[in-house]
Amino acid sequence: MGLRVFPDNPRGAELRKKEALGSISNEEKEELRRLYQLKIRQEKTTPYVQKLWERAEAGDPSVEQVDMSSGKSIEVSPTEKEKTIWTFGLGGCYGVAVFTEHEDGTRNCVLTHYPPTELSVNTAKLGELISASEKMQTAKTKKAVLVLPGEWAQNSKTKKYEMKIKNQQALDMLTLSVQAKLGKDVEVNLEPYSENVNIGEKDQGVFSVYIPPIGKGDARYQTWYSSVNLTEKPEL
Repeated sequence: MGLRVFPDNPRGAELRKKEALGSISNEEKEELRRLYQLKIRQEKTTPYVQKLWERAEAGDPSVEQVDMSSGKSIEVSPTEKEKTIWTFGLGGCYGVAVFTEHEDGTRNCVLTHYPPTELSVNTAKLGELISASEKMQTAKTKKAVLVLPGEWAQNSKTKKYEMKIKNQQALDMLTLSVQAKLGKDVEVNLEPYSENVNIGEKDQGVFSVYIPPIGKGDARYQTWYSSVNLTEKPEL
C-alpha cells in the first residue's frame, strides 16, 4: 500500500505502511501528513508555484500567501526587491486584487480570496485593507482585477460564445467596494474562469501578483489561464 502511494519515496512508503498497521506515532503522523501535502503539490502545481509555497512557509518576507476567507496587502518601495502576493484554490471562490502606483515610486497591492457565501465579508475586507493605506487612496495609477467564476454565453452581435462573469451582483458589489475607496476611475480587469477541472493541468486555482520596485520591471498578475501586465502604458 505504501509503495502504491509513494513509489519513489521510501520514507513515505514506510510511514504509510505503519499507518495502515496502526503503529504510527503522532510525530510520524505529522510527517506523513506533510509528505501527502508535498505529493499533492507536486502533482497539481508547477515547480515555480511549489517554490512560492516553500518560501511562504519558510517566512520569506517577500512572499505573502493569502488563504481562503482572508485578505492581505503588500507595499514595495523603490529600494526594495520584488514581492509576490498570491492565493490558491479558487475553485468557485472570488479573488480580487487591487494595485496602485504612487508619485514617490511606491507600489501597493491588496489581495482577497473568499467563497461566494462570504461576499459581504469580502467587500468589507477590501475596504479595510485599502483604507489602511493613505497612499492607495491618493494613487495616480489604480487598477483592480476580479477573478470570478464564469459561464459560456453567446454574444448577441457576433454569435460567438464568450466566457462571462456568472454572478453579476457579486461583480457589481466587489467593483463598488473598490470604487468607494479609490474613485470611479479605477481600471477594472475582469477574469472570468471556468469551474471545470482540466485533468492534468497544473496550477488551477492559483492567482499571483508580482510587484517589483519601480524601474525594475512591470507589475503583473497571473492566473492558471492568463498573464497580464499591470503597468503597461496604453497605446496612443
